[in-house]
Amino acid sequence: MENNWIPENIIAYFASSPIGPFFEVSDVANDKNHPLSKCLNNLFNEVPQHLLDKIIKNADFMALYGNSSNINWFAREQAIIRELNERINVLRMQIISEQATVERPLPYNDKALIDLNISDDKLVPLSEFQIEDGVLLRNGKAFMILPSTPAVNSSYWLTRALSDKSIKNQIYVRLDPFLYGNAQSFPRISFKMLWYGPPLNWNDIIAMHDEKFGRWSPGSLSNRSEFTDYAWVPRAYEHHMFIEEVPKEEDIQFCPSRYMHVIFSDIAESVIHLDGACRIFTSYEWSSRYNSHVHRAGKIGVRVKLFRIDEPILSAPVSAIGGTFFVWNYDVGNFFGAAVPKQLLGNGA
Repeated sequence: MENNWIPENIIAYFASSPIGPFFEVSDVANDKNHPLSKCLNNLFNEVPQHLLDKIIKNADFMALYGNSSNINWFAREQAIIRELNERINVLRMQIISEQATVERPLPYNDKALIDLNISDDKLVPLSEFQIEDGVLLRNGKAFMILPSTPAVNSSYWLTRALSDKSIKNQIYVRLDPFLYGNAQSFPRISFKMLWYGPPLNWNDIIAMHDEKFGRWSPGSLSNRSEFTDYAWVPRAYEHHMFIEEVPKEEDIQFCPSRYMHVIFSDIAESVIHLDGACRIFTSYEWSSRYNSHVHRAGKIGVRVKLFRIDEPILSAPVSAIGGTFFVWNYDVGNFFGAAVPKQLLGNGA
């Protein structure tokens, strides 16, 4: 991440856009009527040369654009997109990690939310919102759930899974501090991705008397990470499930881990707790986490919950929630029963 070559007004615009730099940089640059078009086009000439050299040496980029007469333009576009994504997510992680002591952090100070009670972990009831194309609507304003990855559209599929009628009234969610605006003008984007698979076999889990755990190294097309841990841990009359995708050390400034915890009651034969969170690590904390397993790592880093359920629910929705929370992690998708092609899976340990 380079310093000071992207103007603050460009960063502010894309930070508040639910479309995201990947889909929108080119459109804004080519739209002469857009108020930021001229500034963004000037930015194309400011991309540091060493960033361009790095992109042009990338095999994936060359496979897509190597034969294009506009390869230089596409390289500059990619450099801007990457830098914007990193800068925006550094800001997002700084804000959410500092909000624990703020009574009504962004965006909860907005008039459309001012009457909502906020939990200690800065969550609000999902039942208070109308949901439309992955967007949460309330009192003329649109909001989005805090994304679980640096890609803002990663919350789209999770939002759809959480809006299941059987669980919506029991879920609390964390709203993103940047992604909100007027409901009428707020962009709606629909994505299509097949997600299907059988629910976890809870009878087999009840019969599990010993810990079961493992680790996956990601496949080449999976979400970029160092590894993903999973564990089943029997405790009294409960079974606890832990899953965590740990980022690469060089990405921890702008990419948190994704962490999920599920408690299944053997007596009630239902899920009695479910939460998904991000964990923000320092280099020291990342090293500590790297040298441990998820069920023995303890409370490392700053934990920011994205959603939580503390009431008994049917176990069936857990697979859809888990798979969409860990969107693009194909090993977790396979764990939750999705039909994932073998070539997308990483190496298990």
